[in-house]
Amino acid sequence: MADKKRVLNKLVGLRRQKAEQDYLAARMEQEALAAEAERLTGALRALDEPDADAGDAILSLRFGHVRKVLSDIEASKAAAAAKEAELDEAREALKRAFDSEQRLKDMKSSR
Repeated sequence: MADKKRVLNKLVGLRRQKAEQDYLAARMEQEALAAEAERLTGALRALDEPDADAGDAILSLRFGHVRKVLSDIEASKAAAAAKEAELDEAREALKRAFDSEQRLKDMKSSR
C-alpha cells in the first residue's frame, strides 16, 4: 500500500511539474508575440516622427511596406490573443495540479 502511495505522489508531482512547464512556455510565447506586435507598432510610428525621412515614408507606402507591417501587427495581435486562451487553459491545468497535490497532503495529514 505504501508503494502505491509513493507512486501516486510521484505521478501528481510529475503532473504538477508538466503543468508548470506548459504554463511557463505558453506565457513566454504570449509575451513574445505581444512584444513583436509592440515592436512593429513602434516601427510604424517611427515613420510618423517629424524628423523621419519623407522619402522613406513615401517609398514604404508605394511598395506596400506599411500595409505589410499593418497586417503583421494584426497577425501578431491575433496570435497573442490565441496564445492568451492557451495560457488560460495552462493556468487552469496548473490550478488542478496544485489542487491534487493539496488533496494528497490533506489525506496524509488526516490519517
